[in-house]
Amino acid sequence: MAEPSFPSRRAEGHTENGTAWHIHYQVLGSGPDLLLLHGGGPGATGLSNYSKNLDALACQYRCWVIDLPGWGQSSKNLNAFGGAGPFQNGARAVLAFMDAVGLEKAHLVGNSFGGSAALCLAMEHPQRVDKLVLMGPGGGVVAGATGPTEGIQQLLTYYLGEGPTLEKLQAFLKNLVFDQSLLTPELVQQRFKASNDPAICANPPLVPPPGGPGKETFISLDTRLASLPHRALFVWGLQDRVNPAAGMEPFKAMPQADFVLLARCGHWAQWEHAERFNDLVLGFLRHG
Repeated sequence: MAEPSFPSRRAEGHTENGTAWHIHYQVLGSGPDLLLLHGGGPGATGLSNYSKNLDALACQYRCWVIDLPGWGQSSKNLNAFGGAGPFQNGARAVLAFMDAVGLEKAHLVGNSFGGSAALCLAMEHPQRVDKLVLMGPGGGVVAGATGPTEGIQQLLTYYLGEGPTLEKLQAFLKNLVFDQSLLTPELVQQRFKASNDPAICANPPLVPPPGGPGKETFISLDTRLASLPHRALFVWGLQDRVNPAAGMEPFKAMPQADFVLLARCGHWAQWEHAERFNDLVLGFLRHG
């Protein structure tokens, strides 16, 4: 499926230590502000993650679709934002973007890594966030798990060794979806081309953390979640093989959170079940 085409824009700024950054984005629709944050997989971009959702969402909201630093056409320096880990750096990048374009507050929709960054932003700067829609966010804890899932391992090691290969990408994408027929040759080639950017290969945004994951990774255990005032909707695929649905349990500490579990669905809820997802989001933002 080809990505929709919208005029591209660019926001720029500097991190606290003076490092220049730029974020590529598109805006469409009108209404309350809705910021869409993509996942952290190789080749991900804002449009590639949300191409099946924008027509529906932009009818009622002003949708801001960004490439996070480290992906797409944005600067390849996620780790320059000075956070404790990638999720926290993602949150700082989103905050910097909002400041640069004059967004005082917005609803946040986040898939996987983008959902984790959205939660970190809500914990650090709750006044900048309205409602949250989170699809299979990272940072959950699964009881009995002895290590990362196969999907997470594939994501973190994609740029290691011989670097990006089509075989590596195909193996990762198979873990993203329940319905394998969705992985068209066109989609695979688009993702591989985007992932094989020399600038990303030189500075991958996500790699195995030295010494293993620390507390900055397991954001579902952050005690601040229990006092978040935001209404939140978690959408999880029953067959998610990247961040399993069992990882939602600790997030239930959030007092204003609702949870939807979709059958025959992997890690890409907004893609595999686009119509159902769009209805859920619009209903939640309107009435939730």
